[in-house]
Amino acid sequence: MARMKSNVVGLALACALYAVDAQAEGDLLGTDDVAAAIVAMTTPVWTGPRTPAPVDMPRPDDASTTIRSTTALLAVHASPGTAPETMGRVMMALEYARSQLDVMGWPSPLPDADLGGGPGLDLYLTPTSLPTAAHSDGMAWWTYLDRASVFAVMDPETPDHAIDACVTAAYAEALLLSMDPAEARAWRRATAAWLTWVLTGHFGCEDAVWEQQAEPYRSWVRGGAAEGAGGALLLAYLSARHDEGTSRFVRDAWELSSQRTWEGDGLRAEPDLWAAIETSIERSGDRLLDNIEGVAVLRWFVGRGDTESALIASIDSDAQVPPMRRLKRLPTRASGSPALRPFGSAYVVLEGSAWTPGERLRAWMKGEYGVRWSFVAVQLDENGAELRRIAAPHTGPTPNAYVPIELDSRARRLLFVVTNLSSRLPDADEPDVNQRSFELIVDRAED
Repeated sequence: MARMKSNVVGLALACALYAVDAQAEGDLLGTDDVAAAIVAMTTPVWTGPRTPAPVDMPRPDDASTTIRSTTALLAVHASPGTAPETMGRVMMALEYARSQLDVMGWPSPLPDADLGGGPGLDLYLTPTSLPTAAHSDGMAWWTYLDRASVFAVMDPETPDHAIDACVTAAYAEALLLSMDPAEARAWRRATAAWLTWVLTGHFGCEDAVWEQQAEPYRSWVRGGAAEGAGGALLLAYLSARHDEGTSRFVRDAWELSSQRTWEGDGLRAEPDLWAAIETSIERSGDRLLDNIEGVAVLRWFVGRGDTESALIASIDSDAQVPPMRRLKRLPTRASGSPALRPFGSAYVVLEGSAWTPGERLRAWMKGEYGVRWSFVAVQLDENGAELRRIAAPHTGPTPNAYVPIELDSRARRLLFVVTNLSSRLPDADEPDVNQRSFELIVDRAED
């Protein structure tokens, strides 16, 4: 140990003497080279995936009117002609969003070096080529974890009834961009839409869950409705399942996915939010794929039948999942179209007129190779409420599943839910080629 310590001291002394000589000769480059070499020899090199830093965007330059909050570091800037009443309404919504998310434990956006005339978050109500969303001024060099300076832009023509939701979504996106600039924009959109629903009852500025429900074959985040905002329904389900709707689960997953990029180009992209969510779920003794299967079945009941789920009861009943096929005879066969994207689902309904009381049925699902599959059969009563459920084990290399069905005397319909569980954890930064189709066969059981 003494010998090792003396070697380190000797190396440090040699470097110091070299630095003195270099400074005396006016050659600081040599000293930098030696320092870089020492760092390279003693610092691990990140070999994981990287993602580009957010593109720095210029702020709108035609906002001539500004009001600043008296209770928080917030400012609203507007172009000429914007009604003072509109600016006041926007400021009230902005202050409410800030206060509520502070109480829920979410961090505030970073100070922006007074780029908007003060240190607070700036929201611009002005016509601009920038989309309504959060944008980056650049990376903050002085923080330990990767963080960004941000601002938000909103269309000044936003209808009055949508102001609260649109302001909340814009603020939440800005907060998330500042909090983790390496995370995919689709995740920011999904999380902001979910937080907006928590605070206002609307899933983001576009209410994208309606579109996500209308096209259930979509993935939840990348490829989700409204550039990912449709994934808010998945986050609402995870929050209800894992933290009773307090938002802690999603907030903690965002904190877990944050990282620090010390060297190289781009930002460290791992762990991403998918990885953080999967790890958090597994640490609780649950499985992500069971969660995906659970929300796939639960979303069917939006606007249909009785449900004990407060989440489903709170969603607009018009946001119903459409059945891919309705079957009315036995034996029968149905092919899945369009192909299911990773974590996307399809719904096939068999009407009760196809069987007689006391019969037993059997059903097979044959999926395309290359992904895992979930296959669930749910018996529904005359009101559409669930009576019984049976799920086949998730498929492995052979993508076939089978369920035997003992019919309840009260059953009036059978709902089959098929979900593409993908072959790997999705990555919201990368396109996924795991789209697959399936075939469903239902028949009477042989005596």
